[in-house]
Amino acid sequence: MSIPKNISREDVLKALEEIDRKGIPKKFKAISYFLVYNGRRYPTKYVISLANKYANGRFLDPVEFNTYSAVRYLKKLGFQVERSEKSQDDFSPIEPMVLVEEYPPQEFDEKMYSIFERFASLIEERFRAIVEKRSELNEIYQESEDTIRYMMFYALTTFGEVDPLDVYLEYPHPEVPKINYAKLDTFIAGKEDRPALAFEMKFKTRIPSRKNIPESQIAGSAFADLLRLALFKLNSEKEVKRYFVYIVDNEMIGYYRNPTNKLKEFFDLEINRGFKLARDYILFKDKERKKKRAKSLIKAVVSNIGEPENWPEPRIICRFKRDLSFKGTKIAIRIYEVVP
Repeated sequence: MSIPKNISREDVLKALEEIDRKGIPKKFKAISYFLVYNGRRYPTKYVISLANKYANGRFLDPVEFNTYSAVRYLKKLGFQVERSEKSQDDFSPIEPMVLVEEYPPQEFDEKMYSIFERFASLIEERFRAIVEKRSELNEIYQESEDTIRYMMFYALTTFGEVDPLDVYLEYPHPEVPKINYAKLDTFIAGKEDRPALAFEMKFKTRIPSRKNIPESQIAGSAFADLLRLALFKLNSEKEVKRYFVYIVDNEMIGYYRNPTNKLKEFFDLEINRGFKLARDYILFKDKERKKKRAKSLIKAVVSNIGEPENWPEPRIICRFKRDLSFKGTKIAIRIYEVVP
C-alpha cells in the first residue's frame, strides 16, 4: 500500500506536536533518515504513520510503505529531510526529558513584550554603535552586565512607566539555601495595577584571554539564576512575575545548539512555549556521554543554589527572543519567565 495522498502538511505538523508531547516508541526510532523541524529530528516513517491518523483516522502501519516513499512525500510537502549515518540517539533528543507546552500570553505578558522589544532595540543600537566605531568602546565584549541592567531599567521606567522609586537593585534574597546575603539583581515593587517584578540578568561574551570561563560553567550559572528566581518570594501574598534576561554571543550560542550538549530545547524555545525545569534535566541524567562537562555545569549550580535536593522545579517560558548579527558577531537575547 502506498502513502495516502490526502495527508497534508497540517497533518504532519499535528504529528510532530504529538511526538513532542508523547515522545517516540523505541521500536519506531530511525537510523538513517530524519525530518528536521525547529531544530529537532523526527523519524520519517513514524511521522507519516502518525500523520495518517489525523488525515484518515488510523495509525498507518509502517510495513505498508518504505522509507524512501516517506522521504519523497515529506519533501513534496516542503519539509527538510536529512540522512545521517548516526542513530537518532546521537542527536538532540527526540524523546526529550522535557514536555514543551504552549503558554498563551495574558494582557500583562503583552505589555511586558512591548517593554522587552524596547530593551532589545536599545541593546541593538548600543552594540551596533560599537561595531560601527561610533562608541567609546572598541569591542562588544568590553560592555558590562551593568549596562544590560541599565538598559532594562531605562526601558521599564520610560516605556513601561515604572516609577524609579519602586526599583531596588541587589535586593535581599534570603530564600537561597546556605548562601549568606544572597541578592536578586533587580526587584520592582508591585502596584495595584501590576504585579511585583523580579529580574536576574546575565551577559556573557568571549574575551580574548586564556582565562575564559568554561562554557559549561557559564551554562550552569544561567540555570542557577533560573532556580534563584524560582526560590524568590515575598512575605505578602502579592503576585510576583519573575524574568531571566540572558544575552550571549557566538560562543554560547554554539554551545547550546551543539546537539551533543542536549540543551538546545532550552535555548531555542519558541516564544510563549515552555517546560518544567526538572532536576534531572540539569543533572544530565540522560547525558552520560558528556559527564565531564555535566560535572562543571552541575558544580556551578550547586555553588550558587546548594545541593540538588534544595532545587525547585519551576516552569520556564520563553517570553521574548531576538537574534542579532554584527559583522560576524552573533548576539542572542532570550527572556524567560520563571513560574515556581
